[in-house]
This record gives sequence, C-alpha cells and structure tokens, in this order.
Amino acid sequence: MKFGASLLLLVAGVCCLAHISLAGVVGVPTDLLEKLKIADDLPEVPPVVEDEIFERNVYVDVVPEARANECSITIRGGLSEPQPVFLKTDAAEFYPYSNTGVMQVDAGKTLQMFCPGEFKVKATKLITATCVSGKTFRVDGTNFDFSELICKSWPSFVAKKKGSSCNGGILVGVGFEVSSSRFVEQMEICFNEQEEVTRYVKHSLGPANNYYQTGVDRITFQTGGFFNGKNVDKLYTQVTQQETINSELGGNGDKYFDSSKNIYLARGHMGAKADFVYGTQQRATFLFINAAPQWQVFNAGNWARVEDGVRDWVSKTSKHVNCYTGVWGVTTLPNKNGVETPLYLSHDSNNNGLIPVPKIYFRVMIEPATQKGIVFVGVNNPHLTLDQIKKDYVICNDVSDKVTYINWKKTDITAGYSYACEVADFMKTVKHLPSLSASGGLLI
Repeated sequence: MKFGASLLLLVAGVCCLAHISLAGVVGVPTDLLEKLKIADDLPEVPPVVEDEIFERNVYVDVVPEARANECSITIRGGLSEPQPVFLKTDAAEFYPYSNTGVMQVDAGKTLQMFCPGEFKVKATKLITATCVSGKTFRVDGTNFDFSELICKSWPSFVAKKKGSSCNGGILVGVGFEVSSSRFVEQMEICFNEQEEVTRYVKHSLGPANNYYQTGVDRITFQTGGFFNGKNVDKLYTQVTQQETINSELGGNGDKYFDSSKNIYLARGHMGAKADFVYGTQQRATFLFINAAPQWQVFNAGNWARVEDGVRDWVSKTSKHVNCYTGVWGVTTLPNKNGVETPLYLSHDSNNNGLIPVPKIYFRVMIEPATQKGIVFVGVNNPHLTLDQIKKDYVICNDVSDKVTYINWKKTDITAGYSYACEVADFMKTVKHLPSLSASGGLLI
C-alpha cells in the first residue's frame, strides 16, 4: 500500500428487504441490500429504487502505521471475511486500534477472537492469538497468517435488555455475548416498547471512526425480539407505508410519495453503519430499534451531511465524543379535510399509533474531556412550509452559524431543514435524554 493512498469509501444509506426475529438474540444473514448516493448539489438526490444500488462517495487518506517488533493489521482493507469479533484478552472490550484504524499487537502479546459458531481453522468459539511478528500469530502452538483466522460464518449479535429503565423506555445493550458473564457492548439504546419508538442510541466516536472498514455488505434489518412479533420490514416497504398513511389521511396520502425523487420513508439509522469501525459492529447496527421512519430525501440529504461531517471533524481534530442520536415528536400531514394528522407505520387493536414518523432527528455530542457539547437537529418532513417549521419544529435557539465542519444546506426543506443548539437549551424540550452536561460550552 502506498503512503497517503486515497481510498474510496462506500457509505450506505438506509434500506432493507426482510426481517428475522429471535427472542433477545439476533442471528444475521448476509443479504446484500440497496444503497444510495448523496449528490453534490442538494436536494437533487438520485432516486433509490428497491433492488437497485447507489453509493455515497467520500475520500480520506489512509496512512499505514507500523512499529518494530509488533503485529500490525490495517482495518480498512486488511481484514478477511467472515471476520471474528476482535477482543482485548479476557476483557469485555473490543480490541483497540490507532487513530488511523490500525490494530497493533506487540510481539509476545495477545488478543482474543470470537466466532459464535466456530473458526475455519479450529473447532472452537474463542481463541487467544499471540503476536509473532508482522501478520503472523500463534494459536495453541501453531502459527497462522492473520487472514486465516476467520469464522465459518459472520458472528451473530445480541440485542439484550439490561433490566433498567431510561427516560421514556427501557435500556437495551447491543453487542456480542462471548459468555454468560462477558457481554461486549457497542451501543446502548433507550426503547419504548409501548409506542415502539427509540428515544436515543448512545455510542462513541473517535479519530479512527473515519477509517472504518469498507466493503462490508449491508444486511437485513432485524427485530431482535422486539415489536411484538410484527413484520416490521413489511411495514417499511413503500407499498405498505403508502397504504397505511393513505388510510390515516382519509385517502389523501398518495400525493406525498414519489419514489423517483426519494420521497418515501426509509429505515433511518440512528447509530450509523459507518459510525463503527469493525465490520462485525457495522452489521450490528441493522436493528429496527436502531432506526425510525425517515424521509429518504432527508436521510440522503442534510442528515447524511451531518453524519459525514461529524466523523471527519472528530478525526481531523482527534476528538473523542459521546453521541446520543434519537428522534422526537410525531410529524403530521393534512388529511382530506385539511386537519394535521400524525403519521405512524402501525396501530394497535385500539388504533393507537405505533412506530411513529418522528418530527425531528437529533444528535447530541458531548466531549467528556472538556464537557463541551452541541446538538444537531434535522426536520423529518419535506412537505412542510417554512412557517410550520419555525412554529413547531425549531425547538431551541439556532447556533448553527458557529459550526464550520458540516457541509449542509440548512434551510433546504426538501433535504431536511437543519439547525444546531446548545445542549441545555435543547433538553428544555426533549425530556427523554439522560442527564447531560455541556458546561464547557459549545463543541465547535
């Protein structure tokens, strides 16, 4: 690999075709799903058609790293598939990596690898590998090239109730269950089972997150034992969602959909696939409790710009931040009588709405080292007027003029009208978050 070689990153949008529900444990298939591309000039986003693939292209430089007397594995381009879960030895932590996404193991030191099924070279679920040098590791007295240490199939991930509540829901840990006493968590989700809506998803970002593993296939979204046995994937299909909303609006819904212009509801990730470095982690983002109905033109528009801009800025400035990404409210459209009507993808037996189409998406970022923070907010409805947005969707004082690292078109309603706020100001309205402090000022 040449130093400073520019690599093409493929960052996928949100969509899928089927679901599998297992109580508490998600076994993940390898179906390739549709992707999307963000255009340079918003909101002219290429349409996403079922079974058709589009990609968003972003460029960064990968700088190889190596030290004498160590094993060095570059995550982007250096991992064979299906890869195991890489772990710190005897710890409930993923194996760490450098700021440019390189796994480094000193000679004579170890890391552990986990395959819930078994390894191709060894009929076991967990191995301890000792670095010899370069890409050579010793396992139980036998030397292997790192590329040989792969699973027979991709590791399944777990959506596990933690037994505690959050503001407006229950806490669910998402990660990998190595043993009954060793659960390796990558994100924490606050999910409301009654309304079937996620309040927020908590995960962290650091400099290496912009060097995430590429080429990892998107898989089918999973219910993970939630949603009371519903076929949630079917509810998200364009045919079904249009039928549902048309019924809610009394036959006035068809005009609000146009798949050729990305005007339909997608499975909008909260913890984005590209927010996680290892391929195993990226696959674990495909849970319906990590998604909400998001208008695709917004998903591929300003919200994609927020996600990309944050990762790039965190990498360039060597920040380490905690993210709380979630949704708030229920958006509306006028029914046949002109009455603003809330939108849902499903209803219970009493006609109470379930899986709401949110008013806004948000991402709170807190830097623990400085206690600085900021909130990015995007309006999830391309059919609103500016007056409606200012009246009902701008819920805190806009400080986005102070932000220089997001390449967005903030006032473009079709691409998702967007703004930024101070954390304390935002939390005056949004009550579902944990107690967060940004006493150090704005994270800009």
